[in-house]
Amino acid sequence: MSLAESSNPTEPAPKTSPVRLLFRLILIGAILFATYQLLGPYWTRVSAWNLTDNDDAMRVLQVRDWLAGQAWFDVSQHRFTEHPISNIHWSRIADLPLAVTMLITNLMLGQPLGEKVAAFLTPMWLGVIYVIIGTKASVGLGGKKAFLPAIFLITCAPAVLTYFLPGRVDHHGLQLIFLATALWGLVAGSHKMAAVSGIAIALGIGVGLEALPLQIVLIGWVAMRWALRGEIVQRETRWFAASLGIGLALCFVATVPEAKWAAPVNDAIGRGHAALGLLGGVLLALATFLPTARLGPKAGIVARLVLLTVIAGVVLSGVRVFPEVIVPPYNQIDPLLKRLWLNNVTEAAPMMKAKLSGILAFALFPILAGIASVVALLWAKDKERDLWILAALTIFISAALAVFWQGRSAGLATTVSGIMTAALIGKLIEQVNLRTALIVAVIVNPIIPGLVGSKVAEYFEPKNSKFTTGGGAGCYTERAFSALKVQVPGLVVAPIDMGARILLTTPHRVLAVPYHRNNTGNLAAYRLFLARPDVAKAMAKDLGASYVAICTKSAEVAILSRESPKGLMVELRDGRIPAWLTPIEKPKGSDVQAYKVNLD
Repeated sequence: MSLAESSNPTEPAPKTSPVRLLFRLILIGAILFATYQLLGPYWTRVSAWNLTDNDDAMRVLQVRDWLAGQAWFDVSQHRFTEHPISNIHWSRIADLPLAVTMLITNLMLGQPLGEKVAAFLTPMWLGVIYVIIGTKASVGLGGKKAFLPAIFLITCAPAVLTYFLPGRVDHHGLQLIFLATALWGLVAGSHKMAAVSGIAIALGIGVGLEALPLQIVLIGWVAMRWALRGEIVQRETRWFAASLGIGLALCFVATVPEAKWAAPVNDAIGRGHAALGLLGGVLLALATFLPTARLGPKAGIVARLVLLTVIAGVVLSGVRVFPEVIVPPYNQIDPLLKRLWLNNVTEAAPMMKAKLSGILAFALFPILAGIASVVALLWAKDKERDLWILAALTIFISAALAVFWQGRSAGLATTVSGIMTAALIGKLIEQVNLRTALIVAVIVNPIIPGLVGSKVAEYFEPKNSKFTTGGGAGCYTERAFSALKVQVPGLVVAPIDMGARILLTTPHRVLAVPYHRNNTGNLAAYRLFLARPDVAKAMAKDLGASYVAICTKSAEVAILSRESPKGLMVELRDGRIPAWLTPIEKPKGSDVQAYKVNLD
């Protein structure tokens, strides 16, 4: 029978049986219910502006102001304080994902609801991009068999997943996407993808400098691979170096206003990063054109190593011109603020200061993944061995950064570990057997070893004392600040951790915010709370304060009270309100106590 004979336009389509239709409806209903159960609590939090971190609140605020007409190059927060400096160290690059979503949701739903929906959705669609790119990187290194392991290892890592949960609109998720893209470009084995890798590193530096040490490792690996491999990787090296150097220059020009090009900046992309990055990238790209292969294998390696030494010497000598690039980013913070505030910020502290259970929950996966990468590089050959050297280097160095430098590097280490471990499991499935691959997957994963280790350690650890980790929803939500919101706009003096939330949920200005460039305002606020009530009154008058506010269950209350037993914070904590402050009735469920300042 021919196709024409078998196709009868008048013949009715086959009907779906009632049982099958009912099954489909039940399945759809179950999926919708499960989605609601999973995401419902997150929407409840986001809709109340109970965001996970101060930086999430500030990102929403920054994008809100930008869409309301604030200039692209103006990343100042004009409601910080009348004191200098209201310019935070962020980049507009990190504002783009939330801004695109917010433009759409604001048009559809109006600003108040649209902002919350955008904050809810943006991390999730960025998370999808992260999983896709990370999976491609794993497949690029480990082959097609790495696809399913990559899906599991990349999506189930708690240290990474937290950055893509609804409401997490800070820049860390975007930074992980750029890192995964850089790794994908390096393992793909083509000059075009090498260029993508260089651009991704440039964009990552444009977003923030917390991943810079690891990015330098990637750059160094590319340079050393060219020195040792020569002609077979010279095209990839050339495109990587050129795209990196040009990309850094473009990021600098695109995000830094011309008036600040000459400013010495050490906590964001600045003149030194752009100039030295462009110089090093161009010199390395030009070096790949030299015919070193004609000298023979050994002499060629020596020649390329000499060239790299010269390039490194030229770039490092630039530190004398741009000394700010080696100055620690928090160097400008007053010692009092370092001791009372910064040293208590979890993500800025090394993980070695955390409890053993917290260290094990994170560190076991990168350690095991690093060991597995070392085993893999001993097993691999030629160019593939180079990639496993890259895997081991990036895993161990990123893990060391998290443990000994800043805990926020945990996401970087877990990203690299997930991509590389999935690739290894794919190789084992393809070249050894499924049983061996499954054994490795059970041992090397982000859940089982860390969960078991942390639970064992947690059993022997003392429990947290009251308010050691912050005040919870009563300190953060829109409702918590509702009484303060309806007051006449003015300057609010509050602890540092409250600043971003006050700006997001009220029309007031604030003195203190959790950003190191606001050294003057933060120090003024802390000194006021540490001062005796009569001295604090004079300080409030000099500052032009309209309100004083604290969260009664905040860790900062305990910290400042311990520091100054006779200071204003202790008086407010114990309910002894000075005559120059009038309490504002707080709403039910709020732990934010605000006071009007009466200086007449």
